[in-house]
Amino acid sequence: MVKTPRYEEAVLKVLGHGARFLSCREIHREMERALPSAPGSPSLSTIYRTVHRMAQEELLDTVHSPDGERLYRRCRTPARHHHLFCRLCGRVEEIVHLAELAEVAERVRGTSGFGELDYSFELTGVCPRCR
Repeated sequence: MVKTPRYEEAVLKVLGHGARFLSCREIHREMERALPSAPGSPSLSTIYRTVHRMAQEELLDTVHSPDGERLYRRCRTPARHHHLFCRLCGRVEEIVHLAELAEVAERVRGTSGFGELDYSFELTGVCPRCR
């Protein structure tokens, strides 16, 4: 995979410290707005690669929108956590690491023979504001 560290700072700037998750297209659009005529501005595919790598390096949180699109924001905590996502407004709340999930993953690892097992847990619903 091609590393694109020169765009990491720009991606982080676009994402800011907000609670809202953005798609790669939204990140790309915001970068184009900020640097409309800058030479060497990144292509959408470069943004996809950059954001995907940053998520793998746990610099960004990811969730899936109700229509399946992957969305990103800056990680708010280095601790393992999961997300509760409102299907109507997109609000996301973090769920602290649940020991029960780790136990399930360990049981699956033990019975499946898979090594280096990882997991993510995401709940979707309708938040109190939208109900």
